[in-house]
Amino acid sequence: MARILVIDDNASIRSALELGLPGFGHSVTVAHDGEAGLKLAEAQWVDLVLLDVEMPRMGGLAVCEALKRDPVRRHLPVLLMTGRPSPEIAILAQKAGALAVVEKPFTWEELMEHFTRCLPAGV
Repeated sequence: MARILVIDDNASIRSALELGLPGFGHSVTVAHDGEAGLKLAEAQWVDLVLLDVEMPRMGGLAVCEALKRDPVRRHLPVLLMTGRPSPEIAILAQKAGALAVVEKPFTWEELMEHFTRCLPAGV
């Protein structure tokens, strides 16, 4: 069972992931913006961060960059989510250290495929 930190300013997305991911064997912690999510990531151990690109106060790219600068969390898998995918977002995500960009809306199957690729074996 992986511990997933979901960071998204959209309450519907947070709620869907918070309710749905446990059905796939994962525990979930949620944050409503990048600053709150970064504090949670620093305060507790998680296995993967799933975060929105566009959020008020601190966007997903900035959160990802901050996590990758942290010597304790730099190897933490990060997936970015966006409803407006583009080649530019993909390049920025890669430069920030994200493993992939998940396009919204996504299916549970698509999300689980990303988790399988990004989570260490046995998590």
